[in-house]
Amino acid sequence: MKKILFILLLPALLLASCKDQNNTVEEYADWQNKNEIAFKAKYSSAIASTTDNIDTIRCYSLENKKNPQPTDFVVVEKLTPESSIIKPDSKKGTPLFTDSISVSYRGRLLPSKSYSNGYVFDQSYTTEQYDSKIANPRKFVTKDLIPGFTSAIQKMHIGDHWIVYIPYQLAYGSTAQDNLPAYSMVTFDLVLEKYW
Repeated sequence: MKKILFILLLPALLLASCKDQNNTVEEYADWQNKNEIAFKAKYSSAIASTTDNIDTIRCYSLENKKNPQPTDFVVVEKLTPESSIIKPDSKKGTPLFTDSISVSYRGRLLPSKSYSNGYVFDQSYTTEQYDSKIANPRKFVTKDLIPGFTSAIQKMHIGDHWIVYIPYQLAYGSTAQDNLPAYSMVTFDLVLEKYW
């Protein structure tokens, strides 16, 4: 009886697994091309910008590279919410490569079929928007992070709140990892809380 039940259920299981694979393919169809186009658009916007709200930062590991390419940069939008209180930093400098840091962040992929705002693949806070009163910052060593994240952190001051766009070359690369498809440009909503 168990054998017959298994044989009857096998086609349904196979169809279900095929369906999941097709959804994954559709969700991230032409993903590398979409991510390259999205990052080049952000990069071009930053280069053309006449305001201080968007900028590019060269990756720390490519400081001496001749003929830099757009993918050697991290694009940063500096957030300035009117409701914020600005106070002097207790430490005026920026973190070094070997410093420990405390950061609040949310990492997203590009918008896709199922995620209109982009799939959230990692975060330190779960509220819709960052709130310093209930944030749950995480601790890292700057050098242990992906190159684009490390590059941005080394330019930030305590309390800075940036949206950082990182090309896949300076993020997780061309290999899929856990819940991240290959060739993913990532966006981090990032706040540097402190460093030591």
